[in-house]
Amino acid sequence: MAATALPKRASSTLSGSVFLITSDGRILNLPIPSRSSRDPLNWGAWKRAYAFLALMVFWVVAFVIIQAPSLMFTELSEEFTAEDLKPFRLDVLVSAPTLLLGIGAFIWIPLSLAVGRRPVFLLCTGIMTVATIWAGATKSFYQLLVAVCLQGLAAGIVTSTIFLMVIDITFIHQRPQGISAFWSLGGGVTLGCLSLIPQVVRFGSTWRTFYKLWTIPSLAAFLLAFFFYPETYFHRPAVAFDGHILMQSATEKVEIYEDWDEVPGGKALPQLPENSVLAASIKELRVWGSINGGWKSMLACYSQILMCVFNPLIFWVTIVNAVAFGGMLSIGMTYAPLLATPPYSLPVDAIALVNTSAAVGALLAWPASGIMISRISRRLSMQSGGVRHAEYYLPAFVLPIICAAASVILYGLAGERKWHWIWIYIAYMLNAFSFVGLGTANTLWVTEAFPRWAAAALAIVGGGSYVISFGISFAILPWIKSQGFARANIEIGVLTLVVGLVLIPVAFWGKSLRQYIHGRWAMNEGGALRPQ
Repeated sequence: MAATALPKRASSTLSGSVFLITSDGRILNLPIPSRSSRDPLNWGAWKRAYAFLALMVFWVVAFVIIQAPSLMFTELSEEFTAEDLKPFRLDVLVSAPTLLLGIGAFIWIPLSLAVGRRPVFLLCTGIMTVATIWAGATKSFYQLLVAVCLQGLAAGIVTSTIFLMVIDITFIHQRPQGISAFWSLGGGVTLGCLSLIPQVVRFGSTWRTFYKLWTIPSLAAFLLAFFFYPETYFHRPAVAFDGHILMQSATEKVEIYEDWDEVPGGKALPQLPENSVLAASIKELRVWGSINGGWKSMLACYSQILMCVFNPLIFWVTIVNAVAFGGMLSIGMTYAPLLATPPYSLPVDAIALVNTSAAVGALLAWPASGIMISRISRRLSMQSGGVRHAEYYLPAFVLPIICAAASVILYGLAGERKWHWIWIYIAYMLNAFSFVGLGTANTLWVTEAFPRWAAAALAIVGGGSYVISFGISFAILPWIKSQGFARANIEIGVLTLVVGLVLIPVAFWGKSLRQYIHGRWAMNEGGALRPQ
């Protein structure tokens, strides 16, 4: 008997649609965990919490360190002359890591399909630690530039592969909360740390003090990754359940068989128990293991990346993300000189506190995105007979897009008309709120709508957006000079809304287009959520 899906749930056989809620309102724990102790869905609460902690610490370490130079320009300019910088400007210490951040996504995601999540995670934390030590010791601008570029490259895992790792250790219904928690808590703690950098630099009277102190959390991130994050890229074999054989595909779809002889590959051999808990723990600390699919999956992922560029449902998300990030760049590149000049004339410490207001915005995005979208998708799923379609995550885009546009419009008006400085802080808070909310919505949409291409889609959204925004960064200041402070920011806000309006046709016709795309290229699964 061939694998079949229950006719009553025919819609759930499509990638991006899954039967998640029973008729009595009970949420199913999907994917179905295997009996293997190596399956991350079998981990206890503490083991999973430690894994989350390892990911979260590196998130904060990475984002703080690539944004830190923007808060140390005064000290850096005192040491490096224009001759020392040729042919660059000092702001290359911020723009270059941003570019490498995007490029890193195109390296780490495909590599994680070949060798696993753990080796890639350890490699990135190791690079970050070495680069931070180097940045704190060098006296050459060019060596500092190379060091911060390596930091940006290592940080590329944060906006891409880390979300695949979060997906690895969560059930489907937990993912909105888990992904939102990373964006919100990670962003909030990062922004809080950034507000303290001027005091740290003043304490040591040199910008090197920050890098020397930040070596400690960088090393801590490496140790946490080594000891508390085992391999999570796990292939779940077929399991016997309620008189049937259930086989979970690479896209986490469940196929039902009546007999083991019908299962592709037959019945998997049981996992041999370890001699002791210590032996099992030591085995988990292996840096390298065998991954189904391997290098073929890595190569297939690059072909999928090219396909995702021409996938309108993914391309739209990338453009929305890039335009919204352009608004963040407009605020981030100009708020410090704006607040330092009359009529504000705020000291450096007070200017740095704008990051505290942004931290509040990032933390508020958790209930407004993760908790809210979980409830909305649950309600919509129950109305559709328990089937959760990926389109139920689209409402998560509404608030972030509106707030992204509102933040830059408010900022432009406040800056040009010299409104009270509190409006600039509120604008930055709204911008951080939108950044976190949009990050959550992007991640949920591309991974749940296209689980066959989840890795490639995240590479495009997480990497492509930053590469595009790198180009946008060179246009921000000339744009403001040409159009004026308020008009340029208003134009960015309007552009964000215009691009965001594509959400309306996606909501109405996205499912049909998604079904067509899956039907046309259904067998290309090299970058799927699970090993092949």
